[in-house]
Amino acid sequence: MKVIFSKECLLHDPPFEVLGGQRVPYFEKPERLTIIENELRSNGFEISEELDPDIELKEHILRVHSADYLDYLETAYETWVKQGGNEISVLPEAFPHVNLLKASPNVAQTTNAIARAGVSSLEFTSTVFELFRIPHEGLYCFDLSCPITKDTHKATLASLRVTLTAAKLLSSSALDSIFALCRPPGHHAMPSLCAGYCFLNNIAIAARFIQHTSSPDTTKPKVAILDIDYHHGNGSQAAFYDDPSVLYVSLHGENDYPYFTGFTDEQGSGEGEGYNFNFPLPRGTTGDDEYCETLQRAVAIVQKFEPAFVLVSLGVDTFIDDPISDFKVTTSGYLRIGGIIASIHRPTLFVMEGGYALESIGKNVSNILRGFESK
Repeated sequence: MKVIFSKECLLHDPPFEVLGGQRVPYFEKPERLTIIENELRSNGFEISEELDPDIELKEHILRVHSADYLDYLETAYETWVKQGGNEISVLPEAFPHVNLLKASPNVAQTTNAIARAGVSSLEFTSTVFELFRIPHEGLYCFDLSCPITKDTHKATLASLRVTLTAAKLLSSSALDSIFALCRPPGHHAMPSLCAGYCFLNNIAIAARFIQHTSSPDTTKPKVAILDIDYHHGNGSQAAFYDDPSVLYVSLHGENDYPYFTGFTDEQGSGEGEGYNFNFPLPRGTTGDDEYCETLQRAVAIVQKFEPAFVLVSLGVDTFIDDPISDFKVTTSGYLRIGGIIASIHRPTLFVMEGGYALESIGKNVSNILRGFESK
């Protein structure tokens, strides 16, 4: 399997995050990628750092994210420092809670009118954010896991270019699989929000990229996103919640981060109803057998959808020793997981998401890819 990688993805390196009420070292470290890269090289995977320079990133970003959010990511650090913020990173201290917004009659009335108009989630978010023209970083994130350093935006664009380079190779060649080894990850990023270590939703943008760069003489290809990260991909779900051309299926920890999404009754809306499936699994007891049994059910849904392409949010924070998750999947279990995904028999793009047990992350990722290739 070919692997696409860029050392620019390593530039995002915040010294800390706030987790569980404490300042702790940043879990989404650059070392994650270097460990995986070294493990894959030792196992004979072909790793390429040749990225496609002709892909116009902004054009494809705007199919998922709002223009004001993209502007924010480009200017946040410079603006923050100019306004007297510390030079370590941008990290907000206040957020526009829904009850705070309700207390403003103008905001509440406008928001309600937008909702009644039945616009898309992206249009809704962009319009609501037009109401706020104060320079506050809390408008664009919903947790404390996304510090923006001087190099964050460069790393984020590199992460996306890695993903879209891989997507282009998959969709325009005879490859049956490819891996985008990238960070920062993406599946928590919303149209106008960063969170969960995610700034741009790499896999959602890749899905739209494949659909919009396919042959104009053919029907827009159906894409399935299979999310095997421990945490629910709220951003990916939101991006396609009303779209029947993209299936979203997620296996994740029940009642864990991001806490407010990922329930079984979230099944899509409008034309997209019936194209969103969540499998929340018990924390503390979900091991290899339980996970693989559920994955088989998820794969059956993907097969029934008959997608032209399968995109996998590859997280290995389901690992038994992951420091911020609560499943019991083993290193050998990832071989089984890769084999089950291969049974879909569709061109498959793997996109790196979470996984924070540094001593095992390389072997765990390698086992998924090896398990996939063995079938």
